[in-house]
Amino acid sequence: MKVTIKDIAKECGVSTTAVSLVLNNREARISAETRKRILDTVEKYNYRPNKLAIGLLKNNTSTFGIIVPDIGNIYFAELCKGCESEARKHNYTLMVTSANEFPDNNMQYFDALIDHQVDGIVYVAPSNIDNHAIHSICSKITETKIPFVAVDRALDLPFAKSIVNDNVHGGYIATKHLLELGHRRIGCLTGPLCNRTSSDRLQGYKTALDEFGVSYNPALIMEGDFTVQSGYDSLAYMRGQDVTALFCFNDMMALGAYRAIRDYKLHLPESISLVGYDDIFISDLLDPPLTTVNQPAFKIGESAINTLIALTKNDASADQVVFTPNLKVRSSTAPPSQRP
Repeated sequence: MKVTIKDIAKECGVSTTAVSLVLNNREARISAETRKRILDTVEKYNYRPNKLAIGLLKNNTSTFGIIVPDIGNIYFAELCKGCESEARKHNYTLMVTSANEFPDNNMQYFDALIDHQVDGIVYVAPSNIDNHAIHSICSKITETKIPFVAVDRALDLPFAKSIVNDNVHGGYIATKHLLELGHRRIGCLTGPLCNRTSSDRLQGYKTALDEFGVSYNPALIMEGDFTVQSGYDSLAYMRGQDVTALFCFNDMMALGAYRAIRDYKLHLPESISLVGYDDIFISDLLDPPLTTVNQPAFKIGESAINTLIALTKNDASADQVVFTPNLKVRSSTAPPSQRP
């Protein structure tokens, strides 16, 4: 059976309070001999305090939770790493859950994290979540008053703050780059258009076209789902529309386009220029390296944890954080050439 603090105290002939004071290195009138006896007994039984029970007594478990849509997506994995790194600096542990893009899983994980008495939650909504589900989540936050940080989605709640990206700017700079190279038939592979992230990036695409006097053509727009497969599937359609460049709304879809380009025995950037979004670490390792919009997932994770810590301290200075992306120009884009 698991040894408890009462067992340690009984064997040492002291109170549980004395054991607790020694384990927490608190000042107390406990002799060096008694202190050594307690520590030796703790080591003998490999005793580990029940942190959950201690946290419930203190109303602080030193644990944060994070819910992401898909931990298999490199961008979200990097974001989690940033959260974990910053949480560790502040002596917090992190519970990571992946909803696998199923909206119904989100509320289940919320309930699970709340049941585990986490001190706060970082939440990244899936691309296909609807307003009803978001309303349910907001109601849960309001009900529990748990400190909460939403990444890439602004929520107007007293217990919640947001870490958002300027996705309009991101869509604009990606499209502007292709226009400056001379491309005029620029295909656009979006994420689900019910998602604010996708609609904002599409707005940036339209703004750049308008600035260069290029008419918006709905036939050059294809709705994807942020997966590698949708990137692969898009290439045949885009080639049928005679596009000279393709802007994918995340790097995972761009990876799918890379694979399709290889299977079609085409070449980047001679056959088609390609731009992604996120700048995941593998983007610079591709052949040729991918031109992509950089949004620093690791730093966003760090910022989310720092905002969460401020909320747990009722810090009035905690506010919405906006990251402005920049473009990493690499070798997957070039001026348009005659299609082979």
